[in-house]
Amino acid sequence: MTRPNPLLLLWHRWVAFPRDTSRRRRRNAIRVQEAMKRGGERRAAGGGASVATGFSWRKAGRIGLAIVTSALLTALLCLHLWPNRVSLNLGDIADKDIVAQRTVRYEDTAATEELRNAAMYSVGRRYDALPDASKTAVETTKYVFDIAGRWAVLSTDGGPTDAKTGINTVRLASALSEIHRQGAISVQKETVAYLFRLSPSDLADMKVAAATLTERIMARPITDENSDLSNARNSVATDTDLANLFRKAERRKVVADIIAASLVPNRRFDARKTADEQQAARSAVPPQLRRVSAGEPVVRAGERINSQHKDAFAALGLQNARLDATSIAVIGGLVTGMVVFVTVYLRLFHRKLYANTHLLLLLAIQTVLAVVGLKIGSLLLGLPFSGVHFGYLGMMCVASAGMAIALLIDASVATLIVALLSIASGMVLNNELRFTLLTLGSSLAGIVAVATLKNRSDYLRATLILCATNTVLNALVGLLEGERDRELLSGVLWGGISGLFAMALFYTGVAIFERWFGITTHLRLLELSDPATPILQEFRLKAPGTYAHSLMVGTLAHAAAEGIGADSLLCRVAAYYHDLGKMNRPEFFIENQSGLENVHDRIAPSLSALVLSAHVKDGVEMCRAMGMPPRVIDVVEQHHGTTLMKFFYYKAAGGRLDPAMEAQFRYPGPKPQSKEAAILLLADSVEAASRSLEKPTPARIETFVAEIIEDKRADAQLDECDLTLWELKMVQETFARTLSGALHARIAYPGDRKKNQTETVPGLPEMADMPTPDVSFAPPPSAFMPLLTPNTFNETPDPIASHVESDVPDETQILGAERRRRSNPRREQ
Repeated sequence: MTRPNPLLLLWHRWVAFPRDTSRRRRRNAIRVQEAMKRGGERRAAGGGASVATGFSWRKAGRIGLAIVTSALLTALLCLHLWPNRVSLNLGDIADKDIVAQRTVRYEDTAATEELRNAAMYSVGRRYDALPDASKTAVETTKYVFDIAGRWAVLSTDGGPTDAKTGINTVRLASALSEIHRQGAISVQKETVAYLFRLSPSDLADMKVAAATLTERIMARPITDENSDLSNARNSVATDTDLANLFRKAERRKVVADIIAASLVPNRRFDARKTADEQQAARSAVPPQLRRVSAGEPVVRAGERINSQHKDAFAALGLQNARLDATSIAVIGGLVTGMVVFVTVYLRLFHRKLYANTHLLLLLAIQTVLAVVGLKIGSLLLGLPFSGVHFGYLGMMCVASAGMAIALLIDASVATLIVALLSIASGMVLNNELRFTLLTLGSSLAGIVAVATLKNRSDYLRATLILCATNTVLNALVGLLEGERDRELLSGVLWGGISGLFAMALFYTGVAIFERWFGITTHLRLLELSDPATPILQEFRLKAPGTYAHSLMVGTLAHAAAEGIGADSLLCRVAAYYHDLGKMNRPEFFIENQSGLENVHDRIAPSLSALVLSAHVKDGVEMCRAMGMPPRVIDVVEQHHGTTLMKFFYYKAAGGRLDPAMEAQFRYPGPKPQSKEAAILLLADSVEAASRSLEKPTPARIETFVAEIIEDKRADAQLDECDLTLWELKMVQETFARTLSGALHARIAYPGDRKKNQTETVPGLPEMADMPTPDVSFAPPPSAFMPLLTPNTFNETPDPIASHVESDVPDETQILGAERRRRSNPRREQ
């Protein structure tokens, strides 16, 4: 079988088949039909309009809440962009100390520019090699000797001669002119005249030696700069190789003059290559960063403002002339995207929460308060005595908000919120990744620690877990950043302190918001479960039998709820208070009579039914007066459902079935709407009926529990709760197992009045000692109806209390009669 495509499922769910057929729409349609039955079409139209109007208002409320939340978060995250808080220019004198509000790293532009210029100028001029330069210089040297030798042997008739040297001046001038044309323009006339006087063999030897020396000199770098070429020519006369080749000074002078005239640059300056390398050297210099810590003075009073101060002001956002619209737009876009993402997530995976604007408001408040805490922490970073450590307290506002959301709303939603807020914490607290990691790690540890709170010791465990997590995370981050021992120890210490701060903030916030928003938390339930509370102490003194019964019901309900994954703490607390209404008239109930006469034998069954059902209403009113959580009140109100008070019903009907009379002998309800209410209904019935069970062997107890639960199921008392058949089976097994332990057999001691009797729960009167009501006795209801006035159950004296009331006809007796009736239906005719 192929798995369905999730994209196709989303298409069908949200596009092809929109929410017109959702549960909410169907419930609205049912309400309209009920309104039509009650008041006609006009009333139904009004009801339908109100339902539709309510739905549109809820939708508008969600949209408005998302817009307001986005605006508030954007404003909080952009506070540091507020412009022009310091107006000082270069050369001004500071009139006060200016302290960094947060830790920043900034570039010292002046120092960076100085180092970059130095690096650029350190790069020398770059030259390209001229491979033909050496050959040219050698050939020029040879040409000088060749030209001089050729002209020396030529004869010129009638030409003038030098009187001193006897050299034909025409030949000398011609040779010198040709030499200059070959490039050796600096060769002197005396040099050429000396060559004329040499013999051909000496001239040839000098030529070879001069060419060799020229080649050696040209192997050295000679740039095309005038100074470099001039230095090379001047250095020929002092060259050691020249002295080694030519012993005579006159010859050295002649050869030096020829070689110097023949030298040419063998390196040419490359301007582009030089500029590129200089720019590369400049770019290789990194920005010179400076660090100013939170609380550290940027400039002191009386100090002259320099470029480094201006750079620090710019990094701290103290020098902006106007709002940074781009940054605000980016932050606003990120915040809006986060809000939209959370909204879509809730709509897809938490439909009940998405439809509850009450809880959405709480979620928005917690998120905004967390960011407010972050901003306060970032502002405290600027205090001189704080260092960076107050940032941990701001960070813990996110952790406490996450824990509160997990306890008040849902742990998975809390995980998503803290993941997004961790990003915000990094933006707010110095733009450092360490705060993002610390916030996320601490928040997740706190959520895990508080998600499973069930008793008081769990709160101490949660505190220790959070403190330990903060300590370890701070130590790890400090080691990664290479902090010194003192800084590392300080961070670890502040991590533990911030954990305590987060838990204190968490407890305070939960105590406030659970009352404001009417949410039932385990914190409140643990307070109510304390037997030392004044109301339970009063309950124990006024109605000891009912109190003991409530404790046993709490034990059964707690065990059953744990077995199926329901809220076991809610079941236990609701069990403690479910019969609180009996405290107004405790003597009316059999468990508190202690052998007194059962007055229900002397009053009408209908009146007895009214008295019995009154304890539910009284209990609900008492719970509301004490400020009980709404979930506890709901379970107390539903713990009898619409169960039929069969004993009085059969008594009034003369032992026969009379459907017309059935409605007045049922509890007003409503039926259990939750698993916890259903568990309490079953536990109450099982515990009450178990008191009269004789010889309670495990097999009999199991059969007995199964019959009671089946009776409630057949009576449709469990139809409106989400208890499955498998869970009902688990509840049945848990009840049987718990009762088998509580009703275990005892050894009969000599002289005991009752042999082989199963010991019951201490403090509970036994049904065997209770006088059996006389079913045949049924006074007319009118005899007692005047006693039932609107003030019967208020503060005025209760006339019924002067008789005696009983909760009694217990389930075992009723079930026995019911089984006998079903086994012999002819007796009913």
